[in-house]
Amino acid sequence: MSPSSLPADTLGFAFGGGGVRGWAHIGVLTVLERYGLRADLVAGCSAGAVTAAYYAAGFSAERLAEVMRSQRTRALFSLRFDRYGLVSADDFAEMLRGHLGDRRIEDLDLPLYIVTTELETGKEVILDRGPLVESILASCALPGIFAPVRIGGRLLIDGGVCNNVPVSALVNHGAAYTVGVQLYKRIGALHPLGDGTLDEPDDEVEQKVGLGLWAEQFRQRFSRAQDDRPNGLEVVQRALDIMMAQLEGFRLQTYRPDVLVVPQVGALGLFSFSQEKEIIFQAGVEAAEQKASELERLAQRVQQGR
Repeated sequence: MSPSSLPADTLGFAFGGGGVRGWAHIGVLTVLERYGLRADLVAGCSAGAVTAAYYAAGFSAERLAEVMRSQRTRALFSLRFDRYGLVSADDFAEMLRGHLGDRRIEDLDLPLYIVTTELETGKEVILDRGPLVESILASCALPGIFAPVRIGGRLLIDGGVCNNVPVSALVNHGAAYTVGVQLYKRIGALHPLGDGTLDEPDDEVEQKVGLGLWAEQFRQRFSRAQDDRPNGLEVVQRALDIMMAQLEGFRLQTYRPDVLVVPQVGALGLFSFSQEKEIIFQAGVEAAEQKASELERLAQRVQQGR
């Protein structure tokens, strides 16, 4: 569907990247649906690309919450010992295919724009056609952590390197109204990889040396010294937080959404798999509810146009 063919009241949702913080998107969606706000097109980056893809495939907020609650996050990722990346996304891809099949982006219920970055040129690449699961994996391919994904002859990595809250993709494709969800906002105190708690590991996680369990062991082994200096993985995570927050600030100044929802999840690490999913989900609900008056006005504007 071309921008010129979209109605004047077109509403778009842009879901930002943020690792495990992405569970907050589902909480936000729950509130958006409560106000009668349903997107005509969606865009997503990294973790946000996952939510956007499910939404474009017809998953409601309720159904997405069921997926969230039924899936053990740690079981989706495991260490890999080769030259392509630190972590394997094979089981994550298998989960995506279990829900989304072998669908292509252009065959979904809604127009979907998945943001990636071309590794060779550094240019933003927005995928609106092609294999859905591979496109999601490309948008989630955090440099050095997950292997790049080759699509159409281009080697693609995490879209957050260029455009982590892709409101621009919505505007440039004809959205009249936009809602953005930002997971990188405040740069506060340094935070550890996890909260120091561990779920009871099941046999599957123990056999696979799951990423969350490994990250927790790494945190415990390489805890801060007496001079309180962070360990290497904390430094990498902190650098990503700073980079994303700075980039998002510039992007959102140029492309301002009608409503920007900012769940308070900045204190969580990208790989804090020991964090409770329901807490992250609820942070999304609470952040969206804080925008109640703005959402009500937006809903009225959209309905008046229809």
